[in-house]
Amino acid sequence: MSTPNTRRRFLAGLPAIGLLAVHAAEEPALQDIVFGSCLDTHDHPMLDRTLTLPRDLFIFMGDNIYADKGGIPMMQEKYALLKNSRFFQGLKNKPLLATWDDHDFGENDGGGSYPHKKEAQVEFWNWLDEPAASPRRQQEGVYHAQTFGPAGRRMQVVMLDTRYFRSALKKVPKDKAMLGGAFVPTDDAAATMLGAAQWSWLAQVLKQPAELRLIVSSIQFAPEVHGGECWANMPHEQQRLLKLLQGHTAVILSGDRHWCEFSHNGVFDFTTSSMTQKHPRGTPTPNKNRCVPTTYHLPNVGHLHIDWAAATITVKVLSEDGATKIEQTLPFRELQIS
Repeated sequence: MSTPNTRRRFLAGLPAIGLLAVHAAEEPALQDIVFGSCLDTHDHPMLDRTLTLPRDLFIFMGDNIYADKGGIPMMQEKYALLKNSRFFQGLKNKPLLATWDDHDFGENDGGGSYPHKKEAQVEFWNWLDEPAASPRRQQEGVYHAQTFGPAGRRMQVVMLDTRYFRSALKKVPKDKAMLGGAFVPTDDAAATMLGAAQWSWLAQVLKQPAELRLIVSSIQFAPEVHGGECWANMPHEQQRLLKLLQGHTAVILSGDRHWCEFSHNGVFDFTTSSMTQKHPRGTPTPNKNRCVPTTYHLPNVGHLHIDWAAATITVKVLSEDGATKIEQTLPFRELQIS
């Protein structure tokens, strides 16, 4: 029989996928979380750099593969390449969590009307070796949550699915489009970002005890409308999430844009993207909610360090050479949603 200490080390070394019941009280608190999005290749210097960072958890925030033009066969091929890559294999010694965005969902800018979303969900969980009997495979959508650490230092990570149930976005003609695209806010209160089942689930998940919460959204939450996909295109849903988060100490992590920026609009939103691509325009869209003036447009990854004793978080955007390009340190009290 293994000793308690051996068991703790064994559990901490397993990915945060599958049905293993990891007892948070037996785990050390999370200190270093690495997060990234938008991988159009499985072999890149940024991926190699990522493996050198201090890490208790890695989060895939979406566009983990680009398979929106070749159907399910291309999706299977791309997932296999990623799964067998040096990068993914190097991550498996620690917990990892993942959600998807449009390119790994299977349709560019796709939402609830995508006809092959059920098949895409099967391939997503196959990539992560989710057991066949897992409840995650039985539900519609890939949303899930997990809490790490002992009482007093509990971190809840909530992985949202902004694709499976999402209503069609409102779009204007190209001659009226903004710099970032043609999507604009809707006044249709029936339009949904998460869908009824996921909203109900989220309300229950947020009742679970945690001292700090990470909400992972594949698309940006806090920036103002910019023409691309973002929560601001459904302002009623944006306000719904803010209301649900009231009283919690929480931040949002997001990807999608192929550049990095830190924003605040009722909640801090740290956007890191892309891990393997340079933004072709190199110019950010306007964002009055940007809380750090710097943006970054070359391959990058995000790193979040939690200092539980000081009750602070430090979030950084790191480049291929490990240099810090954007950084912000915040006390827990400033993360409380009012």
